[in-house]
Amino acid sequence: MKGSITKYFGQAMTGQGWKDLYKDIIKEAKEVYFLKGIFGFNASNLLKEIGYHYVNKGYDIEFFYDPLFENTVQATFVKGIDTFFLQSSKPSIEPTQLGTRDKVISFYECLDESILIQHGERLKQLSEEAEKWHDQCFASLQMAIQIHDEWEEATQQHMDWNALNEQRKELFDQIFNGMLLNKTGVLTHRLFGTLTPDGAKDFLQNITRNLEKRYFIKGLPGTGKSTMLKQLAQDALKRGFDVQKIWCGLDSKSIDMVILPELKLCIFDSTAPHEYFPEDGRAGDTIVDIAKHCQLSLETEAKLQNITKEYRKAILIATNYAKLYAEAEKEIREILDQATDFSKWKKQSALLF
Repeated sequence: MKGSITKYFGQAMTGQGWKDLYKDIIKEAKEVYFLKGIFGFNASNLLKEIGYHYVNKGYDIEFFYDPLFENTVQATFVKGIDTFFLQSSKPSIEPTQLGTRDKVISFYECLDESILIQHGERLKQLSEEAEKWHDQCFASLQMAIQIHDEWEEATQQHMDWNALNEQRKELFDQIFNGMLLNKTGVLTHRLFGTLTPDGAKDFLQNITRNLEKRYFIKGLPGTGKSTMLKQLAQDALKRGFDVQKIWCGLDSKSIDMVILPELKLCIFDSTAPHEYFPEDGRAGDTIVDIAKHCQLSLETEAKLQNITKEYRKAILIATNYAKLYAEAEKEIREILDQATDFSKWKKQSALLF
């Protein structure tokens, strides 16, 4: 019987810059292979090959995707044997337990210097372009976060926080039903969505496919969704439950989802850009409406229309710069693939199987 594949993003393009959780994920592993080198797309193909190798052996795996390129993988985690394979040069992640958990596989010698020299001027030009578009993309995302903060401030003034607290208590009672587990809960971290050159993307349906209960939180920005999720995670850990925090792909300080594996349950921020609704045939799908506790004035509604317009404009600009950034990066990686000596690549790759 083949194993399953769960998909996450390896990085997120946030208003505070690139965010990744690889250092946290490494702590879950018993063995970590750090792939070091200057990579094109060959590293992704290798990591997918490793993943399918273990899936065919019956292991469940996790793929961690690159936000810039669809179907491009940065890392593979093999569950059951808890082995993590990571392209660790970009982003740069260094081993901390050499000689025990961590192993380094170097691919630096796999590049043909003569081919790089042939493309040297073009690589220089592309690198400068990529840096320019990268900086403008993240400047636009920073602006989007600032606008989003204004959005939150506007709605918070109209929240009935006492009513929300009562709703939260009722919800937590419903979820836990007084249960306490005689063990220490384990906290893990993942990313399920991010901005990409094609707009906002997420893997929510893949991640939640086997869960029996899904709670869809509905509410405006600033109405306490992320705070509620953090409180739920804290309460669950105190009760001995394992918790997986799924972090926000725009604001690196917020979380968008909590998964409680032992209860086969998740609860998540189900508003744009990851807006979902209960599905027919999934009896465990439930909406948690906290929007009802926010009664906006006409003046605030008018203000929010302008804020929403400016926010969408900033995200659109960031998306356009992300496209330009990805185009330059794509050509760089294609040249690096052309410069790869595949006999040397094959020899190093064999060390991973």
